[in-house]
Amino acid sequence: MPEYAYTTGIPSTNSLSEFSIFPNPFSSQTTLRTDIPLKNTTLTVYNSFGQTVKQIKNLSGQTVTLSSDNLASGLYFIRLTQDN
Repeated sequence: MPEYAYTTGIPSTNSLSEFSIFPNPFSSQTTLRTDIPLKNTTLTVYNSFGQTVKQIKNLSGQTVTLSSDNLASGLYFIRLTQDN
């Protein structure tokens, strides 16, 4: 009797964008650049425990400067959210 395998998943999109962060690592500030213009975008920074440590709302344009402010040295993750 033949065996069948079914694959499901999230469909991929054909829209690829360039995204860069420099310098990385950084001490006082870093620049995020994308080839897709941001509009009403929120940048959220998470620490290595998944806790939100910084959030910047209503970003627009193709370049964002992120200052370290009072963030301790360590590993951080960022999320850009646009249109929910």
